[in-house]
Amino acid sequence: MLQSCYNKRPWIVGHRGCVYQQLENTREGFQKCAEMGADGAELDVFLLKCGTLIVFHGGGSDENAGDLSDYCDRPGNILDLTYEEAKKLSFNPKYEEFACPPEITVKGQIPTLEQVLMDAKKSGLQLKIELKGKGTVEPTVELVERLGMLDQCCFSAFDHKKIALLRSLRPDRELYRTGALFVDVPEDYLARAKAAGATEVHLRYDTCTPEKIAAIHAAGFASMAWFRGPISMASDCRENFLDVGNEDESMYDALLRTGVQQMCVNKPDVLLGLRAKLNQLEETTSSDSPPALVFDA
Repeated sequence: MLQSCYNKRPWIVGHRGCVYQQLENTREGFQKCAEMGADGAELDVFLLKCGTLIVFHGGGSDENAGDLSDYCDRPGNILDLTYEEAKKLSFNPKYEEFACPPEITVKGQIPTLEQVLMDAKKSGLQLKIELKGKGTVEPTVELVERLGMLDQCCFSAFDHKKIALLRSLRPDRELYRTGALFVDVPEDYLARAKAAGATEVHLRYDTCTPEKIAAIHAAGFASMAWFRGPISMASDCRENFLDVGNEDESMYDALLRTGVQQMCVNKPDVLLGLRAKLNQLEETTSSDSPPALVFDA
Protein backbone atom coordinates (compact mmCIF):
# COMPACT_ATOMS: atom_id res chain seq x y z
CA MET A 1 0.00 0.00 0.00
CA LEU A 2 1.29 3.44 -0.96
CA GLN A 3 -0.26 5.25 2.00
CA SER A 4 1.80 8.41 1.60
CA CYS A 5 0.71 9.16 -2.00
CA TYR A 6 -2.53 11.00 -1.14
CA ASN A 7 -2.61 14.29 -3.06
CA LYS A 8 -4.13 16.95 -0.83
CA ARG A 9 -3.66 19.72 -3.38
CA PRO A 10 -4.95 18.47 -6.74
CA TRP A 11 -4.79 20.65 -9.81
CA ILE A 12 -8.44 21.05 -10.88
CA VAL A 13 -9.47 21.05 -14.55
CA GLY A 14 -13.07 21.52 -15.68
CA HIS A 15 -13.92 18.84 -18.27
CA ARG A 16 -15.29 20.76 -21.28
CA GLY A 17 -15.79 23.66 -18.89
CA CYS A 18 -18.37 23.58 -16.14
CA VAL A 19 -20.98 21.30 -17.68
CA TYR A 20 -23.53 21.23 -14.86
CA GLN A 21 -23.81 25.01 -14.82
CA GLN A 22 -23.14 25.95 -18.46
CA LEU A 23 -23.23 24.17 -21.81
CA GLU A 24 -20.05 22.23 -22.52
CA ASN A 25 -17.30 23.78 -24.63
CA THR A 26 -18.70 27.30 -24.50
CA ARG A 27 -17.13 30.59 -23.52
CA GLU A 28 -19.61 30.85 -20.66
CA GLY A 29 -18.58 27.45 -19.32
CA PHE A 30 -14.88 28.25 -19.36
CA GLN A 31 -15.48 31.64 -17.77
CA LYS A 32 -17.50 29.92 -15.04
CA CYS A 33 -14.50 27.68 -14.35
CA ALA A 34 -12.28 30.72 -13.96
CA GLU A 35 -14.77 32.49 -11.71
CA MET A 36 -15.14 29.55 -9.32
CA GLY A 37 -11.36 29.19 -8.99
CA ALA A 38 -10.57 26.13 -11.09
CA ASP A 39 -6.97 25.90 -12.25
CA GLY A 40 -7.84 25.03 -15.80
CA ALA A 41 -10.35 23.75 -18.32
CA GLU A 42 -10.26 21.04 -20.95
CA LEU A 43 -11.63 21.68 -24.43
CA ASP A 44 -11.92 20.00 -27.82
CA VAL A 45 -10.76 21.51 -31.11
CA PHE A 46 -11.78 20.90 -34.72
CA LEU A 47 -10.51 22.53 -37.91
CA LEU A 48 -13.44 23.36 -40.19
CA LYS A 49 -13.24 23.29 -43.98
CA CYS A 50 -13.15 27.10 -44.05
CA GLY A 51 -9.94 27.07 -41.99
CA THR A 52 -11.51 28.15 -38.70
CA LEU A 53 -10.56 26.36 -35.47
CA ILE A 54 -13.62 25.82 -33.28
CA VAL A 55 -14.25 24.43 -29.81
CA PHE A 56 -16.73 21.55 -30.01
CA HIS A 57 -17.02 17.88 -29.05
CA GLY A 58 -19.90 16.19 -30.87
CA GLY A 59 -20.69 12.50 -31.07
CA GLY A 60 -18.95 9.58 -32.72
CA SER A 61 -15.72 7.79 -31.95
CA ASP A 62 -12.37 9.55 -31.77
CA GLU A 63 -11.64 8.17 -35.25
CA ASN A 64 -14.90 9.66 -36.61
CA ALA A 65 -15.57 12.55 -34.25
CA GLY A 66 -17.90 15.51 -34.69
CA ASP A 67 -21.23 13.81 -35.37
CA LEU A 68 -24.22 16.17 -35.01
CA SER A 69 -27.13 13.72 -34.62
CA ASP A 70 -27.36 13.69 -30.80
CA TYR A 71 -25.77 17.07 -30.16
CA CYS A 72 -27.88 19.08 -32.58
CA ASP A 73 -30.68 16.65 -33.49
CA ARG A 74 -29.76 16.71 -37.19
CA PRO A 75 -27.70 14.56 -39.53
CA GLY A 76 -24.17 15.39 -40.57
CA ASN A 77 -20.80 16.16 -39.10
CA ILE A 78 -19.33 19.43 -37.86
CA LEU A 79 -16.54 18.98 -40.42
CA ASP A 80 -19.09 19.35 -43.22
CA LEU A 81 -19.74 22.96 -42.22
CA THR A 82 -18.11 26.37 -42.44
CA TYR A 83 -17.98 28.46 -39.29
CA GLU A 84 -20.80 30.68 -40.54
CA GLU A 85 -22.92 27.53 -40.83
CA ALA A 86 -21.74 26.12 -37.49
CA LYS A 87 -22.75 29.33 -35.70
CA LYS A 88 -26.34 28.69 -36.75
CA LEU A 89 -26.51 25.22 -35.14
CA SER A 90 -28.97 24.71 -32.28
CA PHE A 91 -28.08 22.35 -29.44
CA ASN A 92 -30.54 19.61 -28.48
CA PRO A 93 -31.91 20.35 -24.98
CA LYS A 94 -33.17 16.76 -24.64
CA TYR A 95 -29.72 15.23 -25.03
CA GLU A 96 -28.69 13.81 -21.64
CA GLU A 97 -25.00 14.55 -22.17
CA PHE A 98 -25.89 18.20 -21.68
CA ALA A 99 -26.10 18.29 -17.89
CA CYS A 100 -26.85 22.01 -17.61
CA PRO A 101 -30.44 23.34 -17.53
CA PRO A 102 -32.21 23.08 -20.92
CA GLU A 103 -32.85 26.81 -21.07
CA ILE A 104 -29.09 27.29 -21.05
CA THR A 105 -28.48 24.54 -23.62
CA VAL A 106 -30.73 26.17 -26.24
CA LYS A 107 -28.79 29.43 -25.96
CA GLY A 108 -25.44 27.77 -26.59
CA GLN A 109 -23.15 28.88 -29.40
CA ILE A 110 -20.02 27.25 -30.78
CA PRO A 111 -17.00 29.49 -30.14
CA THR A 112 -13.80 29.77 -32.09
CA LEU A 113 -10.62 28.61 -30.40
CA GLU A 114 -9.27 32.15 -30.67
CA GLN A 115 -12.25 33.53 -28.70
CA VAL A 116 -11.70 30.99 -25.95
CA LEU A 117 -7.96 31.64 -25.86
CA MET A 118 -8.45 35.38 -25.58
CA ASP A 119 -10.89 34.89 -22.68
CA ALA A 120 -8.37 32.63 -20.94
CA LYS A 121 -5.59 35.13 -21.52
CA LYS A 122 -7.62 37.66 -19.54
CA SER A 123 -8.66 35.28 -16.75
CA GLY A 124 -5.40 33.33 -16.45
CA LEU A 125 -7.20 30.00 -16.86
CA GLN A 126 -4.93 27.16 -18.00
CA LEU A 127 -6.19 25.12 -20.96
CA LYS A 128 -5.92 21.46 -21.89
CA ILE A 129 -6.50 21.49 -25.65
CA GLU A 130 -7.59 18.13 -27.06
CA LEU A 131 -6.81 17.89 -30.78
CA LYS A 132 -9.82 16.31 -32.53
CA GLY A 133 -10.29 15.53 -36.21
CA LYS A 134 -7.75 16.01 -38.99
CA GLY A 135 -5.34 18.86 -39.53
CA THR A 136 -5.61 20.44 -36.08
CA VAL A 137 -2.02 20.19 -34.89
CA GLU A 138 -0.18 22.90 -36.80
CA PRO A 139 -2.87 25.62 -36.91
CA THR A 140 -3.66 25.14 -33.21
CA VAL A 141 -0.02 25.45 -32.16
CA GLU A 142 0.50 28.43 -34.44
CA LEU A 143 -2.55 30.22 -33.00
CA VAL A 144 -1.38 29.63 -29.43
CA GLU A 145 2.07 30.90 -30.39
CA ARG A 146 0.66 34.00 -32.10
CA LEU A 147 -1.31 34.88 -28.98
CA GLY A 148 1.70 34.31 -26.73
CA MET A 149 -0.07 31.67 -24.63
CA LEU A 150 2.23 28.65 -24.61
CA ASP A 151 2.60 29.00 -20.84
CA GLN A 152 -1.18 28.50 -20.46
CA CYS A 153 -1.71 25.59 -22.84
CA CYS A 154 -1.12 21.85 -22.97
CA PHE A 155 -1.95 19.90 -26.15
CA SER A 156 -3.38 16.39 -25.90
CA ALA A 157 -4.83 13.61 -28.06
CA PHE A 158 -5.99 10.01 -27.98
CA ASP A 159 -4.35 9.67 -31.38
CA HIS A 160 -0.74 9.79 -30.29
CA LYS A 161 0.38 10.47 -33.86
CA LYS A 162 -0.93 14.00 -33.36
CA ILE A 163 1.26 14.75 -30.37
CA ALA A 164 4.19 12.96 -32.02
CA LEU A 165 3.76 15.33 -34.97
CA LEU A 166 3.65 18.30 -32.62
CA ARG A 167 6.82 17.14 -30.90
CA SER A 168 8.61 16.71 -34.23
CA LEU A 169 7.66 20.29 -35.13
CA ARG A 170 8.34 21.74 -31.67
CA PRO A 171 11.02 19.73 -29.81
CA ASP A 172 11.09 21.95 -26.70
CA ARG A 173 9.37 19.78 -24.06
CA GLU A 174 9.23 22.49 -21.42
CA LEU A 175 7.63 25.09 -23.67
CA TYR A 176 5.30 22.74 -25.58
CA ARG A 177 3.52 20.50 -23.09
CA THR A 178 1.68 17.49 -24.48
CA GLY A 179 -0.59 14.86 -22.95
CA ALA A 180 -0.97 11.26 -24.13
CA LEU A 181 -4.60 10.29 -23.53
CA PHE A 182 -5.53 6.67 -22.81
CA VAL A 183 -8.94 5.00 -22.57
CA ASP A 184 -7.66 1.61 -21.50
CA VAL A 185 -4.11 1.23 -20.27
CA PRO A 186 -1.88 -1.09 -22.33
CA GLU A 187 1.11 -2.70 -20.67
CA ASP A 188 3.46 -0.47 -22.63
CA TYR A 189 1.59 2.79 -21.95
CA LEU A 190 4.71 4.56 -20.66
CA ALA A 191 6.72 3.52 -23.72
CA ARG A 192 3.93 4.77 -25.97
CA ALA A 193 3.80 8.11 -24.17
CA LYS A 194 7.58 8.44 -24.45
CA ALA A 195 7.56 7.53 -28.15
CA ALA A 196 4.97 10.25 -28.78
CA GLY A 197 7.11 12.84 -26.99
CA ALA A 198 4.46 13.44 -24.33
CA THR A 199 5.20 15.32 -21.14
CA GLU A 200 2.01 14.15 -19.40
CA VAL A 201 0.03 10.91 -19.21
CA HIS A 202 -3.75 11.25 -18.98
CA LEU A 203 -5.56 8.13 -17.75
CA ARG A 204 -9.30 7.49 -17.54
CA TYR A 205 -10.28 7.95 -13.92
CA ASP A 206 -11.23 4.31 -13.25
CA THR A 207 -7.90 2.99 -14.54
CA CYS A 208 -5.83 5.03 -12.08
CA THR A 209 -4.04 3.10 -9.32
CA PRO A 210 -1.31 4.19 -6.91
CA GLU A 211 1.10 1.89 -8.74
CA LYS A 212 0.36 3.30 -12.20
CA ILE A 213 0.52 6.91 -11.01
CA ALA A 214 3.80 6.28 -9.18
CA ALA A 215 5.23 4.69 -12.35
CA ILE A 216 4.14 7.71 -14.41
CA HIS A 217 5.90 10.09 -12.04
CA ALA A 218 9.00 7.90 -11.81
CA ALA A 219 9.24 7.99 -15.62
CA GLY A 220 9.29 11.79 -15.54
CA PHE A 221 5.73 12.46 -16.70
CA ALA A 222 3.03 14.55 -15.05
CA SER A 223 -0.24 12.71 -14.39
CA MET A 224 -3.89 13.51 -14.95
CA ALA A 225 -7.11 11.54 -14.42
CA TRP A 226 -9.91 12.38 -16.86
CA PHE A 227 -13.56 11.72 -16.16
CA ARG A 228 -16.04 10.59 -18.78
CA GLY A 229 -19.01 12.67 -19.91
CA PRO A 230 -22.22 12.89 -17.83
CA ILE A 231 -24.02 9.97 -19.55
CA SER A 232 -21.10 7.58 -19.11
CA MET A 233 -20.40 8.72 -15.54
CA ALA A 234 -24.03 8.12 -14.57
CA SER A 235 -23.84 4.64 -16.10
CA ASP A 236 -20.54 3.85 -14.35
CA CYS A 237 -21.90 4.85 -10.95
CA ARG A 238 -25.16 3.00 -11.48
CA GLU A 239 -23.53 -0.24 -12.60
CA ASN A 240 -19.96 -0.37 -11.28
CA PHE A 241 -19.31 1.98 -8.36
CA LEU A 242 -22.09 1.60 -5.84
CA ASP A 243 -19.98 2.73 -2.87
CA VAL A 244 -19.52 6.31 -4.10
CA GLY A 245 -21.73 8.95 -5.68
CA ASN A 246 -21.50 10.34 -9.19
CA GLU A 247 -18.51 12.65 -8.89
CA ASP A 248 -19.18 13.43 -5.25
CA GLU A 249 -16.46 14.09 -2.69
CA SER A 250 -16.08 10.39 -1.88
CA MET A 251 -15.35 9.55 -5.52
CA TYR A 252 -12.83 12.36 -5.83
CA ASP A 253 -11.26 11.30 -2.52
CA ALA A 254 -10.72 7.81 -3.93
CA LEU A 255 -8.83 9.26 -6.90
CA LEU A 256 -6.70 11.52 -4.70
CA ARG A 257 -5.53 8.39 -2.88
CA THR A 258 -3.77 7.28 -6.07
CA GLY A 259 -1.51 10.34 -5.92
CA VAL A 260 -2.66 11.68 -9.29
CA GLN A 261 -1.60 15.30 -9.74
CA GLN A 262 -4.39 16.69 -11.94
CA MET A 263 -8.08 15.81 -12.23
CA CYS A 264 -10.23 16.70 -15.24
CA VAL A 265 -13.74 16.60 -13.78
CA ASN A 266 -17.33 17.45 -14.68
CA LYS A 267 -17.98 19.00 -11.27
CA PRO A 268 -15.03 21.30 -10.53
CA ASP A 269 -17.06 23.07 -7.84
CA VAL A 270 -17.28 19.82 -5.85
CA LEU A 271 -13.56 19.13 -6.14
CA LEU A 272 -12.79 22.73 -5.21
CA GLY A 273 -14.87 22.26 -2.05
CA LEU A 274 -13.00 19.07 -1.20
CA ARG A 275 -9.64 20.75 -1.77
CA ALA A 276 -10.67 23.56 0.57
CA LYS A 277 -11.53 21.00 3.27
CA LEU A 278 -8.19 19.29 2.79
CA ASN A 279 -6.36 22.60 3.09
CA GLN A 280 -8.18 23.32 6.35
CA LEU A 281 -7.29 19.88 7.71
CA GLU A 282 -3.66 20.37 6.70
CA GLU A 283 -3.54 23.55 8.75
CA THR A 284 -4.72 21.71 11.87
CA THR A 285 -2.68 18.50 11.60
CA SER A 286 0.91 17.62 10.77
CA SER A 287 0.16 14.02 9.78
CA ASP A 288 1.30 12.75 6.38
CA SER A 289 -1.36 10.02 6.44
CA PRO A 290 -4.45 10.22 4.21
CA PRO A 291 -7.10 12.42 5.90
CA ALA A 292 -9.98 10.76 7.73
CA LEU A 293 -12.82 12.54 5.94
CA VAL A 294 -16.50 11.97 6.66
CA PHE A 295 -18.81 12.26 3.65
CA ASP A 296 -22.55 12.84 3.56
CA ALA A 297 -24.57 9.73 2.86
